[in-house]
Amino acid sequence: MKYAMFSWFGYYMPFEERIDTIAQAGFDEVMLSLESEEAPYFYDKENFCSYVRKSGLEVTNFHAPFIGYSQIWEKSLKENSQLLQSFKKMLETCNRQDVPTLVVHTCDIELGDYKKQNGLDFFKALTDAAEKHEVYLAVENVTRQFLLRYLLENIDSHYFAMCYDSSHDYMLEDGKGRLIEDYPEKVRALHLSDNDFKKDRHWIPGEGKIPFKTVLENIRSTPMDVLSFEVLANQEWQEKTPLEFCKQVRYSLNPYQKKQKNE
Repeated sequence: MKYAMFSWFGYYMPFEERIDTIAQAGFDEVMLSLESEEAPYFYDKENFCSYVRKSGLEVTNFHAPFIGYSQIWEKSLKENSQLLQSFKKMLETCNRQDVPTLVVHTCDIELGDYKKQNGLDFFKALTDAAEKHEVYLAVENVTRQFLLRYLLENIDSHYFAMCYDSSHDYMLEDGKGRLIEDYPEKVRALHLSDNDFKKDRHWIPGEGKIPFKTVLENIRSTPMDVLSFEVLANQEWQEKTPLEFCKQVRYSLNPYQKKQKNE
């Protein structure tokens, strides 16, 4: 398996320094947000991939900005035409920059009156664009996993996929591994982090309560060949160096993998 880490991990450093630190820690790839960094250091999103590859790393996926996901379900496809075009442009960017996957959310935390058909129409139209550009559209399991299940059951496309977030999954009673067990073949992106079952802490695996032995067993049944971490340095870690943090992340799953080999 290869290893990837999200480019933002909690330390305020220039983009280039964070990427160099991820490379020094032994990672193979980087996950990127598809929006320019503004503060405290500006960095144009158009330069992300170039610098990552110059550093000897590959790009696992782009994550779409957090814009208007709930309106996908609250409004009709016609009313969402502008939003749809913005997501289509992101898929074009993935194709142009040779990034295989775009990660998007199902909905925001708040969701008003909605219709399932609105969401289905939107994601079907977006999947058509994903097929055109040969880019995986990986919808992340956030709140209301029943909406993601609905999409997975009703969109039949090789390029319509799921981003499995371990922290989100284990905060929900209807989660805890069920989604990845039911749709293993659809997983095309991973956000691995730990928590205390109370909040989305973005802790390093092993610092919380998530059973990563089980998580890894489930991942083995998917097409994934990259273990990707979406973690943030907490206050305790902020007192240590970014490289120490990234190295801890890189090797955090080793104990669980050794258990698997020995059993």
